[in-house]
Amino acid sequence: MDQPTTIPGDRTAAVCAYAAAAAGALGAVTLGAMYAVEVPRGGPYVFGTINDATGAAFNVLAIPVILQVHRRAPRAVWTEPMTWLTVSACAAGAASSALLVLRLLDFNTSTAVSVASITLQGAWFLTIHARLRRVEDYPRSLSGLGRAIGGGMLFGFALAAAGFSVERPAWLRTALMAAGAAAAGAAWLAWPYWYYRAGQYLGGRLRSGTVPAAGAQDGG
Repeated sequence: MDQPTTIPGDRTAAVCAYAAAAAGALGAVTLGAMYAVEVPRGGPYVFGTINDATGAAFNVLAIPVILQVHRRAPRAVWTEPMTWLTVSACAAGAASSALLVLRLLDFNTSTAVSVASITLQGAWFLTIHARLRRVEDYPRSLSGLGRAIGGGMLFGFALAAAGFSVERPAWLRTALMAAGAAAAGAAWLAWPYWYYRAGQYLGGRLRSGTVPAAGAQDGG
């Protein structure tokens, strides 16, 4: 099947996916700028505030995309509850970031909520895309990227948690935490690209293989 099957809600979800990709990319840039410029100076955290705002927007925009992709996955007893749990995690992540911007929530609490939200989203990405790889109409490249992102996030967080629990030797603690941060960070940086590709797919501009449709290649 060359062209993906369109179902109601695809176009709206495609717009949200493109917007989420933009918000995620901006979030990555501002996070890097915060650590490169503002953290060494001890503030003020303008880039940090922008990053929190884009994080809130990203989580809100992700919800329609997650729901639309979920509709294409083969059903199992756990898929519906897990998807709604993930949607709830997105909403919680958006709320915590927004409250942090408004200074109604402290940094540590907001960070804990955000990490929990990302962890649940990572689990959803890994498990749902494991089922979607058997769906003919769903691009293999998109399901593979989804599994890599979800697996990378969970693996990275697990390594970091293991490192945090190790007290000695210090080099092992540092190595585990650094490796975990690298794995989770790489997956997080790839997230906006997945949403961009999801926007192409939901908008009918990505074939069930890995190549954009002819209209996407020539701008039509």
